[in-house]
Amino acid sequence: MIKINLLPSYVLERQVVRRLAMIFAVLLAFVIVASVAWRLQRGMALASLQNQLAITKITENLVISNETRAKEELAKIDPINTKVKFIEDVMNYNMKAPALYDELSRYTYEKVRYRSIALSETQMEIEAYAPSISDAGRYLLNLYRANDLFSQVTMSNVPGYNDTTSGNQTPGTFTGRARVARGRGVMIIRPARAGGFDFKVTCVLAQPLGAPSYGGAAAAGAPGTPGAPGAMPGMAPPMRGT
Repeated sequence: MIKINLLPSYVLERQVVRRLAMIFAVLLAFVIVASVAWRLQRGMALASLQNQLAITKITENLVISNETRAKEELAKIDPINTKVKFIEDVMNYNMKAPALYDELSRYTYEKVRYRSIALSETQMEIEAYAPSISDAGRYLLNLYRANDLFSQVTMSNVPGYNDTTSGNQTPGTFTGRARVARGRGVMIIRPARAGGFDFKVTCVLAQPLGAPSYGGAAAAGAPGTPGAPGAMPGMAPPMRGT
């Protein structure tokens, strides 16, 4: 069977054009929808990234703030350590004088009585009383044995002592080192005065006390502590004889 198309050609062209237009319309709609969807997706992704960036910025600021605070706290450690060390040094320093007095009592002759003790960084000045010359001599010999405490011991205002270096007849000065139990000049024994006599002893410390310092300034000693100016009146700890 033979089919004969009697329709003009433009009719077929219109149908083709209509079909092509529909196809392009569908393609255009798909492109538009895909573009909108892509933009929405990119927008959401961008918003998420911006949100993450904001959170990261907040976290960064917190980290920077914490680092700053940590550095500030770390900067306080050295001054605190300095204060702690200074306090420990002061506590140890304040114990040196009692320990020195306790050691002094070991070498103190039982008949000698102290009038006053003045302690400085490098020496100890003692004003004492002795009933007789022999008692003062025993006390001086004891101090010469204290070579761990004193490097030099000088006794003055001793009645009946002839100081050959200065020409003084009485009272005189008797000087010696703690390791050598002998002094300058000649000791002349004379009868002691009734009621005894007062004398003075200057002892050079074998190890200076060394007052602690803080911030470049030496710590000021309170009365009765090592380094305090002036004498410290009173009796020494209990005394023992030789």
